[in-house]
Amino acid sequence: MIARVQEEAIKIQDFLGKENGESGAVVTFTGVVRRFEGEKELSALYYEAQEIIAKEELGKILNEAKQIYKIKDALAIHRIGTLTPGEISLFVKVTSSHRKEGFEACQYIVDELKKRVPIWKKDIYKDGSGKWH
Repeated sequence: MIARVQEEAIKIQDFLGKENGESGAVVTFTGVVRRFEGEKELSALYYEAQEIIAKEELGKILNEAKQIYKIKDALAIHRIGTLTPGEISLFVKVTSSHRKEGFEACQYIVDELKKRVPIWKKDIYKDGSGKWH
């Protein structure tokens, strides 16, 4: 299980294609900064976190997913700092015996992360204004 909160770019290729043959399914989710939030064009998103608490809570979520869905392994990496449209903000990977529990666990991890992990986001619009979420 890997739970990270980091400023560095997420290189998903570092985590793909390294399976040991024990899992029949690898499910991933990649969150990407979009160019528009509603009608307003974004120039960037700024992510801020209580890093130690965020990493701990993310680790708890991964362990819960492993217990609930009987998956083999999981990882979740969330970026912090300023990201521009097209950059990866979140990467989740789940390995499991079968696809169903892999998909369910991946969705659980993303949903719980959004609810529980202390990471905040500020939209920075092209017009210079901004909004915290």
